[in-house]
Amino acid sequence: MIFLIFALTIIAHAKGKIYEPKDPKYGTTKQYTKQQQINSGTTTKKKYTTCRLKKRIKSRTTGRQACIYEGGNKTFELMYENNCPKQFKCVYNPNQKEPNIDDVVDSLNSIKK
Repeated sequence: MIFLIFALTIIAHAKGKIYEPKDPKYGTTKQYTKQQQINSGTTTKKKYTTCRLKKRIKSRTTGRQACIYEGGNKTFELMYENNCPKQFKCVYNPNQKEPNIDDVVDSLNSIKK
């Protein structure tokens, strides 16, 4: 006589949903960490590239400098500071148009007047 025994496995899936109690006396759910959000696909990890100084123009009235930086794959960044570093890490945002630094300096000069 041969007996066949079948094991029934039940797997419960929550489909990525967190149980949240309706009664506030039991507390609230904790927020996901940044790494957990990246792993679940709700947010994306920012990519960075090295942006190097391309142009620098000094404002006549304030003495501050407007600087344009260029990174990989036409990533441009505009900064307005007292001293412009030669390079820094900026967020990778490919195929941008180069900002017009003359318009920025003219608007900054007109504000001071």
